[in-house]
Amino acid sequence: MLSNVFLFSLFVLTGNVGAQADANTTFLTATAIVTKNNNSAFECWQLTEPFRRSAVPGVSGTQVVTLSNNSNLAYVILPPRFDGGIHNAPAPQLVHFLSGAAHLTLPHDSSMDAWVLGGVGGLLFAVDTAGTGHITRYPTDQETVTITAPFEGGKIPEHTILANGPCMGKQTFF
Repeated sequence: MLSNVFLFSLFVLTGNVGAQADANTTFLTATAIVTKNNNSAFECWQLTEPFRRSAVPGVSGTQVVTLSNNSNLAYVILPPRFDGGIHNAPAPQLVHFLSGAAHLTLPHDSSMDAWVLGGVGGLLFAVDTAGTGHITRYPTDQETVTITAPFEGGKIPEHTILANGPCMGKQTFF
């Protein structure tokens, strides 16, 4: 039996910004696809860098978190009902689903799956560059649009593992 999980998190593109920590510190929490014992697996990550109040003109006073330095960002348009097949992440990367939906499954564990809906909550860390890989299908009748952002030098953001498996309701928006 598959456990259907909808993943939601917030993706904010930003460089290093002048920011102040809030009294009520909040951290970004999102699902990651990782490699464990040569198999792809889901984990719920909480980044160690907190959201802060920005002091940057134009976004001053807003919530912002610096996620990582990235290279070779790509804007990807996937056709309706596209089957990405079994694959590994080509590089440790952030994937932000802007529209559409993705259904991720693990070929070695039919009891675990995750759904990612495009939009504000469509953030996923894909870092399973080795091992069995994962399967990604885009089951809707609309295009799915993503931004893929490989971590510069493969450097994954500092994080804490909150749980094995998808975040399942623990996602943080801001």
